[in-house]
Amino acid sequence: MRHPDRQSKIYSWAGQNQGIVLIPLLWVLTALSLLALDLASSVRVEVNMTQAVGEAEKSYFYAQGGLEEVLFHIAFPYPDSEKQKRLFPYAGGMNHYWTRSGEMRCHVAIEDEAGKIDLNFSSQEVLTRLLENLGVAGAGPIAASIVQWRSPSSDRTEHDGMKHRPFTSVEELLLIRGITREILYGKPQRKEDGRSQRKRGLAEFVTVYSGKSQININYAELEVIAAIPGLNLDVASLMVQARARQPFKTSSELFQRAGGVIPGEALSLLTTEISQQYCLIATAYVSGSKLRRSIKLIIKRSDKSRTQHEKLMWYDDYWPSKEVLKWTEGQFTA
Repeated sequence: MRHPDRQSKIYSWAGQNQGIVLIPLLWVLTALSLLALDLASSVRVEVNMTQAVGEAEKSYFYAQGGLEEVLFHIAFPYPDSEKQKRLFPYAGGMNHYWTRSGEMRCHVAIEDEAGKIDLNFSSQEVLTRLLENLGVAGAGPIAASIVQWRSPSSDRTEHDGMKHRPFTSVEELLLIRGITREILYGKPQRKEDGRSQRKRGLAEFVTVYSGKSQININYAELEVIAAIPGLNLDVASLMVQARARQPFKTSSELFQRAGGVIPGEALSLLTTEISQQYCLIATAYVSGSKLRRSIKLIIKRSDKSRTQHEKLMWYDDYWPSKEVLKWTEGQFTA
């Protein structure tokens, strides 16, 4: 017969050894659980990335399709002018075109390049005022360098580092002393509420394709209108509000409606005539997705044939301004 105290010691020893065995086992199970969670998380990330890549590719090609639709309707407009006008409604300083197919959605913004400041024809004062409106430091010297760049050199030398020829692209501004990529293309910045937004760059307000110093007031943005000598941001805001109610149809109508607000020297730099150069920004996405893909195309309509156009510049991966993006959720054609 075993002694009672000895038997209890045996049970106690056995219990302690079970604890010794269970503790490492629990650690192994915990580690395996963490590995499983990590693997599941990695798989989920991979699936989401694959889905995002697929949506991006589909959106890109659908944006291309949206551009082709717009080019077709521009080349072959409806005989009924009112129907054509309804196809491209005007709002927010641009014309719009919406299309959809199944789960795909696309919006195309149509802007007149004459609504921007032409680097080759605008005066130094206009360029300076635009840079100041955009908050660019050293606006005066930069504007002077832009004018000097495009002006022919008297002695045909380039000792100052200037090409002394007209700008052939907006991107050429990066060669101008004082202009950085942040100034040209914009940069992200944080708002007071903590959310981030993109500060717009100079490239969105200038062009090399309009071929004139006059600005189309129906398509010009606030900062561009305010760059006209004799105007300011307050007057420009009034003009934007006025065209929102009813676009200016002719220069004489512009004079009648705004003659009391805009001085005569400023009116001479404004026009209502649409140029033959257009900027098309197509933004496409899968319905229900937050991912967007945008393409920017600048075209010139042929003077010889209305059915022909020349593609002047293609931006394969473009990030539109919020003024354009806010229309992507608009109405869609059936």
